[in-house]
Amino acid sequence: MIREHPGVRHDMPGMIFGGGCSILADMSLPAMRPPGFDDLSPAEKLDYVQALWDRVALHPEAAPVLEWHREIIAERLAAHRAGQGSSRSWDEARRDLLARLRDAHR
Repeated sequence: MIREHPGVRHDMPGMIFGGGCSILADMSLPAMRPPGFDDLSPAEKLDYVQALWDRVALHPEAAPVLEWHREIIAERLAAHRAGQGSSRSWDEARRDLLARLRDAHR
C-alpha cells in the first residue's frame, strides 16, 4: 500500500497542495519577471519559457530532489515489484488518453 504524504493529492497528479494554496500558486509569488516579459505576446512568452526550460533541462542532475519525492518513488517501485501496483503499456495509455480527448470534444 502506498503511504499518503502531506501535501500530495492523488486525485490531481502533479499538483502539490499545502498551506491553503497549490505549489503552482506558491511558485508564482516570488517570481521575478524579466524586463519586457509582460509586453510579449502569449506565443512569445511560451517560446521564452520553453527556452528557459531547455536551459534548465541541460543539467537535470542539478535539479534538487526532495527526500519525500524519493520516498514516494521508492514506495511505488516496491509496490510495482511486489505486483501491487498497476501499469500498462504506452500504447494502451495513449489509446485511452486519445479516447478521453475525443469524448471531451463531443
